[in-house]
Amino acid sequence: MKTICATITSPLRSSVTIIRISGSQTLKCLEKFGVKNQVTPQKSFFHKIIFENDAELIDEAIITFFKAPRSFTGEDVAEISVHSSQYVLKKIFEKLLSIENVDLAGAGEFSKRAFLNGKIDLVQAEAIPDLIASETEAQHKQAILQLQGNLGKIYENWRHKIMEISAFVEALIDFPEDDLPTNIVDKINQEVVDLKSQISQHLNDNKVGQKIKNGLSLAIIGAPNSGKSSLINFLAQSEVAIVSEIAGTTRDIIDTHLEIAGVPVIISDTAGIRLSEDLIEQEGIKRAIKKAQNADIKIYLVDALNPIIQKDLIDKNTILVFNKIDKISNNVIDFEKIIATFNIDKEIIFLTISITKNINFSQFFEALTKKIDLLIPSFNSPLITQERYRSSLQNCLNSLESFNLDKNIEICAENLRICINEIGKINGKIDIENILDLIFSKFCIGK
Repeated sequence: MKTICATITSPLRSSVTIIRISGSQTLKCLEKFGVKNQVTPQKSFFHKIIFENDAELIDEAIITFFKAPRSFTGEDVAEISVHSSQYVLKKIFEKLLSIENVDLAGAGEFSKRAFLNGKIDLVQAEAIPDLIASETEAQHKQAILQLQGNLGKIYENWRHKIMEISAFVEALIDFPEDDLPTNIVDKINQEVVDLKSQISQHLNDNKVGQKIKNGLSLAIIGAPNSGKSSLINFLAQSEVAIVSEIAGTTRDIIDTHLEIAGVPVIISDTAGIRLSEDLIEQEGIKRAIKKAQNADIKIYLVDALNPIIQKDLIDKNTILVFNKIDKISNNVIDFEKIIATFNIDKEIIFLTISITKNINFSQFFEALTKKIDLLIPSFNSPLITQERYRSSLQNCLNSLESFNLDKNIEICAENLRICINEIGKINGKIDIENILDLIFSKFCIGK
């Protein structure tokens, strides 16, 4: 296998760049940089990079050598910290790539080697880009739990348990019942019931893990001129949407990404919902309604002076917000009248604000935070973060649902083999070379 090398720091301008080398030729690569003394594993040292047979000083570097298998990839690894000069990097990589059997690392190749060498399982490997990309507290916590192996352990325990059950079933096939414990069938049935319950609970998560990773969707909807664009600008503290007194100014969906209560939230400003003969505005309204129907949270913004509400767009995840309260006498709205007029469920959250006068925004953020907390509750156990995990677990559950020892026992054995294979796809405990390239190709170079 070739020795590989790449930068493992951001390609953006910085003062220091770290180059990682991994493979059997690592020490030979260091020798080409003028490292002649015996290198002490797991220790960093200062070194002036001068190529052999060349008097030119390339850079002053800090080098750390990790002896296999005590490294990220499980191979001999060196990490070289140099100044982020394009000339320095060019000279170093020219020298590295001139060495026989040394090549540039592909996307995710360091992590792939760590997996292939048993340093991490596939679930841990997929946590690495999630941790790098984490921007909020919830995303960081979730990625750390997965990187520590907590999620992979759950799946491996299930796989191991199914293998044990499979062994019992094979025993029923191969040996007469008289030669086996009398309670073996009851034991198998109970363990299958327990597994079905555990996997079902794990799947019944409202996709919280994926929402933490990708962000909650929040749609701001309402009639034209209710203040939707002003609200998204206020939340983003930036002029992300055009604000105008002309009805129908917003015709497409405008997104902004924020962190609220430690959770990533994608806030969408949408076209004002009304009857229109303008074909472009009609398309914008269709998109607004679709966005509202699919959103995790809806802020239905209403002009307090002229309340217009489309009841079918209101559900349990809606916050009904009456804007321009500063223009109402005594800043008071008769909510009982609104409920009766539009036949709205009394359980819906009602709020009053003024965007222009900054009135009642503490109550607004409190209500929004509570809504987010309901959708993303505090968690200390790992959650499903990839759709492929969900798909494999559902296939496994379907096979367990079909398991019935009162029917053909060979079919039961096949049901269990399917389960073992599906969970093995998740953590890489089967021959899955065909999906490894797909998974690791999503990584950055140097990871």
